Amino acid sequence: MKVYLIYGSANDMPFMEPAREYLSAEGVEFVEEVLSAHRNLSELIEYLGKLEEAGEKGVILAIAGLAAALPGVVVMKTSLPVIGVPVPGGPLNGVDALLSISQLPGGVPATTVGLHKKAPMNAAMAAHRILKLAGA
Repeated sequence: MKVYLIYGSANDMPFMEPAREYLSAEGVEFVEEVLSAHRNLSELIEYLGKLEEAGEKGVILAIAGLAAALPGVVVMKTSLPVIGVPVPGGPLNGVDALLSISQLPGGVPATTVGLHKKAPMNAAMAAHRILKLAGA
């Protein structure tokens, strides 16, 4: 079991450094991919399909700013738990991303963390706890 960090943009990777540090320190295996729901939709869907076909188990952190479509798309294309991580930026400093994730409609079960500099670590810690429940 592992944590999958999926970024909507490579520009979001520095924001997630605290998550990588936490996961590394705790010995939690993780992989990172940059797959935008806007720019790489077909590649994103293909990647998620391969995870499903392979029977991969873990938790996905979907990291996105602005419209933050990524967490909603990811949760609809996989059975794995998804934690949306809003990225501060843009004219609303990430509030748009937070609202996009937290206001997903019924039947779209993504969760989210807050909008602050500790959010990446909170997401990693939550993912780690989910993995522990599964015996990982």
